[in-house]
Formats: sequence, C-alpha cells, structure tokens
Amino acid sequence: MDKPKDYYRVLGVPRDASRAAIERAYRRLTRGLRPGTRDMTAGGDLGEVQTAYEILRDAGRRRQYDESLRLADQQAPDTLAWSRIRSPLASELRRPVERGTLTGEILLRPPEAAAGGPLPLEIPLSAPCGACEGTGGEYFNCSECGGEGKLERRLPVTLHIPPGVREGTVFQVQVDDPAVVSVLLTVHIRPL
Repeated sequence: MDKPKDYYRVLGVPRDASRAAIERAYRRLTRGLRPGTRDMTAGGDLGEVQTAYEILRDAGRRRQYDESLRLADQQAPDTLAWSRIRSPLASELRRPVERGTLTGEILLRPPEAAAGGPLPLEIPLSAPCGACEGTGGEYFNCSECGGEGKLERRLPVTLHIPPGVREGTVFQVQVDDPAVVSVLLTVHIRPL
C-alpha cells in the first residue's frame, strides 16, 4: 500500500492541529497564489493546498484520512530489519532525526501589538548529545542524555513584530538547526 500524501506537511501544521490552525495555515499559504503557481514554502501547488484544506477541515474526512495514515505507518517495512542481518558497529547507531516544523503562540497585549518592535524569544530544541555523538551510548546508557541521544536546549531568536500586528498573524522563523525546518508562531492578542 502506498503511503498517502501528507496533507499536514502540505499545510505546514502538526497532525494534532486545531481546525482554526488549519484554516489560518490555508489562508497564509493561499494569500497571493493563483492557479498554476507553486508555493515554495510548503512545497505544493495551489490545487494540492486546496485538497489538503478540504480534507483536513472536514471532521469526517479528516478522521478517514488519519486512519489511512495510521494504517500506512503500520504496514511500512520494519526500519530496524537491517539489525537482524548483521551486527551494527556502535558508530552506526544513530537515533533517527525527522525534520519537522515547530509551532507556538505569541501572546500580546493590545498596546504591545499596536507598538510592535523586537521580541526576544527562546525556542526549545533538541540537539544531538555531544558525549555519545547522538548514539545514546553503546547500550543506550549515556550518562549525559540518559540514552536518548539528544539533549534539550533553548535557541535565542529575536522576532521583529510590525506595528499594528493583527490577531491570528503567523510568523515563520527559520532556525539554524538540522532537526527543524522552521518555527510557525501565531499571534494572539489578549485584552489587558
């Protein structure tokens, strides 16, 4: 069975995204697009973005789609089958890193949204453990990372908020980390 197209990735949202987050992502991606153009940010064309939105916004169709993704993941070949063929060297053992998009929210008060300006943030990221080089140790027993092969760290980023930013505005922040494609931050304005 072929794995279905990942419509969550097309829209740039996590699989547990709310309907409102899906609608915001769709509006952001289709803003300024015309039929036949390509959206280089999400890697899909307008028709693909439209299809993803139609499937993910409808609760019934989304449930069926999620089930097809789950079945495809279950039927995928065992990724550890190579270990039954030969004994790997310790240097070959690496925890897989799946690149992804992080999402977050920025809460602003109305005066802050009206004024705009630089906003210093710390984005939580995972980094390969330097002590075991991401292997988790010979038997996944590294004392630095507890055998996980990664350590949590915080990446300082300054986001420049334009004056008069509106509720629901989404900022895409590019970070210099091999495990993260980008960070999507949604603005929410809270009354005083």
